[in-house]
Amino acid sequence: MEEAYRQARKRGEQGRRRAISQSEHPYLTDLDSLVAQLPLGQRESVGLRDIPLEMVVGTVTKGRQSAFSCNFMPLLPFNTEFARKWSNLYDIQVTEGYRDPIIVTEFMHRFYVQEGNKRVSVLKFLDAPTVTAKVTRLYPGKWNSFESRLYGEFCAFWYVCPLYEIEFSREGGYETLAKMFDQDLVEKWPQKKVVYLHHSFLLFKRAYLRAGGDHLDITPADAMLVYLNVYNQDRLLDTPTDILVNRLCKIWRELVIAGKRDEEKVDLVEAPSIDEEEAPAKSTSSVLNFFMGKTVYSAANPLRIAFIHEFPCATSSWDSLHDQGRQYLDGHFGGIVRTEAFEDCHDPDVFYAAVETAVKHGANVIFSTSHRLMEYTLRASVEYPQVRFLNCSIGLPHQSVRSYFGKMYEAKFLLGALAASMADNHRIGYHASVFASGALSEINAFAIGASLLDPRAQIILIWGDVPAGGLAEAMCREGVSVMTGADMSKSLEDPTAYGLHRLVNGKEVTGIAMPVWNWGRYYELIVRSLLHGTWDETADDQQVRAVNYWYGMSSGVIDIRYAPGLPYQTRKLVQLLRNGIVEGSINPFGGELHSQDGVVQIEGFPPLPSTQIVEMNWLADNVIGSIPQLDNEPEVRAL
Repeated sequence: MEEAYRQARKRGEQGRRRAISQSEHPYLTDLDSLVAQLPLGQRESVGLRDIPLEMVVGTVTKGRQSAFSCNFMPLLPFNTEFARKWSNLYDIQVTEGYRDPIIVTEFMHRFYVQEGNKRVSVLKFLDAPTVTAKVTRLYPGKWNSFESRLYGEFCAFWYVCPLYEIEFSREGGYETLAKMFDQDLVEKWPQKKVVYLHHSFLLFKRAYLRAGGDHLDITPADAMLVYLNVYNQDRLLDTPTDILVNRLCKIWRELVIAGKRDEEKVDLVEAPSIDEEEAPAKSTSSVLNFFMGKTVYSAANPLRIAFIHEFPCATSSWDSLHDQGRQYLDGHFGGIVRTEAFEDCHDPDVFYAAVETAVKHGANVIFSTSHRLMEYTLRASVEYPQVRFLNCSIGLPHQSVRSYFGKMYEAKFLLGALAASMADNHRIGYHASVFASGALSEINAFAIGASLLDPRAQIILIWGDVPAGGLAEAMCREGVSVMTGADMSKSLEDPTAYGLHRLVNGKEVTGIAMPVWNWGRYYELIVRSLLHGTWDETADDQQVRAVNYWYGMSSGVIDIRYAPGLPYQTRKLVQLLRNGIVEGSINPFGGELHSQDGVVQIEGFPPLPSTQIVEMNWLADNVIGSIPQLDNEPEVRAL
């Protein structure tokens, strides 16, 4: 049909001009030229497949390259044999459809046509979603680039769930998706699961594009992971498109952050502002007077804050300390701030019920005090955008929820130095209960602190639950005379759970020092930003980023406490190191650093950037132990 070809050629000219204006190649990419200088691997026939037309991006050889624009629309004049054949194929497609498959080569998750270029052009003109093709897969010869690793993950996914449409732009996406659907990348998925995922994805993709997702720097599959992280309880296939679009609009800033490079996702706020640091007299009346005229809140119209704890405060030392911080706020701000607490909210239904109750009570701010509650907190923040949500964690890129944590590695550095000064045989024990953000920086800071005083110090690392017979006995079997336990324990009475101890005869323990979380001070600093109106100044509306508070010793939220009777010479040494940390002249991660795998950085280098400390993935060379694999993460709770 003449008119169809003329319209297709017009689209081709438009595509060609657009590519030239954007300094892009205006014609089809040919695979032969693309791989000419690349090391290639084996070829594999994957048979007859329905492939997405949007992933058909070029031709195998240069022969027909200039006959098509880069959008696969024709460019040759109408009075050519090419145009007549194209028009005949168009007529066949609209009357009876093609019966013979095209022949393509797949390379790096894209398809290049060997036979059937004009059929692909016609189908793209008609906006067909797929085409039947005989596919040969061409593997890269090396797998050491980001692109090839990503393609390797796709291949692993494809063998268990043969869907081409699902494409991620970040590593780990396929494994995460599999877990969300209770599957893995080893065993083939049941056909019902494959069909359900396929239909669900196509439904989501339509809603995502309708919401404007084509303007974001993420793929529809990336966006679906973000969506499922918030609305993970819903069956996508049963959700109307209008509701999907509405939900995508609610989590739009989360989608924007997902498209950023890792170093651009999170703003680490490492010190409070000057206004937040101001310290009026300790009496509640002075605090009340200090804020008069500086805030919209008052005793008659207080700032209402809810705290949601994972476990009961009576049995959890972690939640108990946070609740002490909550009670400090009630007494410190003289009635301008009023709080309430909800305990034992580890079940999602209980958590959401607590949020609903808090909102009904007028909560302006909600703190969830465990990193394991972040998933629930994120969903609640989307449903209640008028409430400010914070979660006790670090390094998580969520714009809807701010996170807060302490530089506990500073205290662990001091405890490491203290441990080395008192160990009998260079062997020091370290018990880590859970593998979470910040855990490795704490272990390494402890190890570095120990090596400062004893270059021969070895840190014996134990992960997970307390071994049978008790932690002290297990450490003594390792030849340890001084050890530090996990920050919190499941039992408030466990003497070896918290801080640094000397071991005697495998059973008796003597406390030496312990790290201190001053949650009352931390919550005071955050609440000051709300009362002063500086909360929103932290966020840049022009630059969507997550905000993570990460305060340390200089802010008064982290410290150590000595046991009575500690020799004054030892206390003096540790105090010198502490002063250096507070003043910024000492940083455990500055200068020469060595990991178990070799040199991290050489002498003279400045301290590691804070983001690298948060995301640390190595252990110091004097640590005897290993990093748990994600599949074997210790089944423990940091209480």
